[in-house]
Amino acid sequence: MTKLSLKQKRKIVDRWKERNGAADFNLKSRDITLYDGGLFSIVSKRVKSCKIKGFKKLPNGNTEVLFSKNKSLNTVEHNAILWFEELDETINYLKRMKNMLNRIGYKTDVSIKKRK
Repeated sequence: MTKLSLKQKRKIVDRWKERNGAADFNLKSRDITLYDGGLFSIVSKRVKSCKIKGFKKLPNGNTEVLFSKNKSLNTVEHNAILWFEELDETINYLKRMKNMLNRIGYKTDVSIKKRK
C-alpha cells in the first residue's frame, strides 16, 4: 500500500464527511470532534459540588479526600444522551469511521504487544 499525502487523506476524509456527517477530523493531532445533535445530545446543567479541602493518608495505604463543609463550588456538568433506538446506527457509524481511518493509514486500536 502506498503512503498517502496529507492532501490525499484530507480529500478522502472530506468525501466521507459529505456522506456521513456529524463529525470533524483533525488529522495532525489525531482528534475527532463529534457535534451535539449528530449522534447524541449534550445536556449541560449547573450543579453545586463540595470544595476539596485536602487529603488524608489512611493506615491501610489508601488516601481519603477531605471536603469543605462550608464552601461549595458552582460548576457545570455535561452529559451525553444516546437514545436506545439509535444505538445500532451509532455503532455502524463508528465502524464506518474506523474503516475510513484505517484505510488512510491511522491505527484505531490500542494494542499491547505480548512478550514471549
